[in-house]
Formats: sequence, structure tokens, C-alpha cells
Amino acid sequence: MVGYIQIVLFDLILANSDEATLNRIKNKADVAPDKEFRMDTVYSDEEWQRLLQATLEEFGITAAQAYEMYAQQFFKDSLKRFPMWFEISKDSYDFLSRQPAIHNNFATAVRDKQERDSIIDKFHLEKLDRKIIMHYRSVNKHCGLYIALAKVIINCYNDKASVVEKKCLLNDDHECEIHIDWE
Repeated sequence: MVGYIQIVLFDLILANSDEATLNRIKNKADVAPDKEFRMDTVYSDEEWQRLLQATLEEFGITAAQAYEMYAQQFFKDSLKRFPMWFEISKDSYDFLSRQPAIHNNFATAVRDKQERDSIIDKFHLEKLDRKIIMHYRSVNKHCGLYIALAKVIINCYNDKASVVEKKCLLNDDHECEIHIDWE
């Protein structure tokens, strides 16, 4: 997992609390208080899972609630940090069709082939006429986060689309299969 994910999480924590809360979360997750994350570096999934779990506990929220909050924070951050993502996409269908390429672009800075492949292998997209089928595989099992992010992007463009998960890693399927249909 590239460090952009942790950067957004820390910004979310600070937007909703303070530095002391962030330090408590890092401590619970066994992350050094002075550790900084970089967007071009891969960090362990286990460390990320500890950070997420510590955040859930600290805020007393569910994973689904955290995904909704995270999706909003990610949207705000990426709109400022990566405005071209939005400028080159005429609508949410166009944007979400590019999502695997955007995601995999983070892997280009990773030198280790195995780490790079672990990033690239998470998403596979089937692009149909006004429909996307996203196949997602990750030990993190964050299909709920993908769904929350997709809904934020759909709302950003004021589009109408349904998002339905037909298979899920959390239900012991071999992958998550998320269907997005535009009206």
C-alpha cells in the first residue's frame, strides 16, 4: 500500500481531532510518532490495518462510517493535489473508467517489482456501455472504501448511477465484483 492512503488518513484524523489523537492512534497501531509516509513508497498492509483499526477504536466508529469519512477526505485532497484527474474526465463514468490507471500510476515510482505488482494487481476493470464492472482483490478487503469513493465521484459530477456489489471477499468470494450502472 502506497503512503498516499496513510497521508489522507492522517489528514482526516487531524480534520476531526488533534495531534494528540493522531499520536494515540499511531501508538495503538505501533507506528513511531515521528514516522512520515511518502506517496512513492510502499508500506505494509499489516501496518495500514493496525492504523485503520486504531482509528476506528479511537473514534468509536464502524469501518463503513470510516470509509464514508475517508472517501470525502480523499475527494477533497485529490481535488487539490490532482486536479487533472477531474479536468480530463467529462463525467463519473469517464473518471471511474480511469480509476485503475490512476491507482496503478502510484506503482510507477516503486522500484521493487513484487511491491509494484502488488499494487497493480488489485483492480481489474470491465468497461461496458455506461456500465463498469470492477474486480477487486486485496488482503485489506476495502471494497466498502471503493464503493464509498465511487459514490463520492458520482455525486461530484451530479450523475445518476447504481452501485451494487455482486461478490465480496468479506463473504469468502475469491474477489469483490462491483457493478456500477449509469442511467
